[in-house]
Amino acid sequence: MNDKILMLLTESRKLNGDVITLTRILIIALLAYFIDGLQYRELKSALNISDGKLISNLRKLEKFEYIRREEVTIDSKKLDVYYITENGLKEFKKIIRWMNLITNLVKIDEERFR
Repeated sequence: MNDKILMLLTESRKLNGDVITLTRILIIALLAYFIDGLQYRELKSALNISDGKLISNLRKLEKFEYIRREEVTIDSKKLDVYYITENGLKEFKKIIRWMNLITNLVKIDEERFR
């Protein structure tokens, strides 16, 4: 088997399969970018998903300790703000590395994918 394919398969085994959904990757990516955190309503607006879907994905990411939630009070309103954790950043870097392998693999065999 091609070395690049073997590398792709090896790297994929390092990923947490419970995190690899588009919604969860997007949540982690947004929180990695906005290091000061995002409010629940900002995440909901950016992702354009239902409350139920967002809450279940946030809870799963919290369970794996990839994100953390803090309750803050602004103008007498309690708001949930989410932040990426060190574990979340490590997993995000693995995801990026894996996606780069896919991208490089497709570039190498570009003719085949046309």
